[in-house]
Amino acid sequence: MSAVLFDLEKKEIVSDYKLATPTDNLDKFLVMLYALIDPLIERASKDKVEVEKIGMGIAGVMAGPTEQNKEGRAVKCPNLEIIENEPLGKTVSEKYNMPVLVDNDTNCFLRAEVILGAGKKSATVVGVTIGTGIGGAIYFNNSLYQGIHGSAGEIGHLVVDTVDGVGLWLETIYQNLTKGNAANMAEQAFNNDALAIKVFEEVGAYVGFALANVVNLIDPEIIIIGGSVMDSSDLFITEIKKSMKKTILSPKLKRIKVVKGKLENAGAMGAALL
Repeated sequence: MSAVLFDLEKKEIVSDYKLATPTDNLDKFLVMLYALIDPLIERASKDKVEVEKIGMGIAGVMAGPTEQNKEGRAVKCPNLEIIENEPLGKTVSEKYNMPVLVDNDTNCFLRAEVILGAGKKSATVVGVTIGTGIGGAIYFNNSLYQGIHGSAGEIGHLVVDTVDGVGLWLETIYQNLTKGNAANMAEQAFNNDALAIKVFEEVGAYVGFALANVVNLIDPEIIIIGGSVMDSSDLFITEIKKSMKKTILSPKLKRIKVVKGKLENAGAMGAALL
């Protein structure tokens, strides 16, 4: 979990903090979440400034667009099931006695990159995060597109292959290929493990197929990729571009820019920018 104390006027981070994410039960998760937020509230107090609001990004399918999702619920969190359907926004709001706004974490990533990072000059942008899982977000005609039910942009759940007639999500393939631990697999690849290197080439190909579908559908100006695995992007980003080029329909779109995000803590910054 990552948090920032963010100055909205200067558009800059004042302080940041990271802690491990408990996955075994909700009570431990909340204890750690408060331990993440408390030091930043204290820092603000020492600086004699007031924290006005809290923004949160959650790796999951939201219960609705931010303004309608008053309790800040996520209805599906494949990699953190303990928070599914929990009113996290409401819980945190009551704890700190201030408004809390909640969005999908990749939406937060893309919001920050569009306002302050690699997508500043673009009106239509696709964002992808590759880490514990694969997330997606769409910034369309100068506005973050959340969809009618708040669940737009789930690129990780595009079907990119089939087995015995059953469609396979990109997320499922990614987890299967990396054995649920992409960071460990990347370390093996950097140690010249041939199988691990091959795994990331396959990951790149599948991500590229998914992104080609998105490009064919919405015709964006740029694609921004971030997430915890991006330190290892040399293992797969070339393959992403190759498979996109093979699968994109329009000759003009085959030249679409695919870039790495520019911001550290983009997800937390994008939550603050809610």
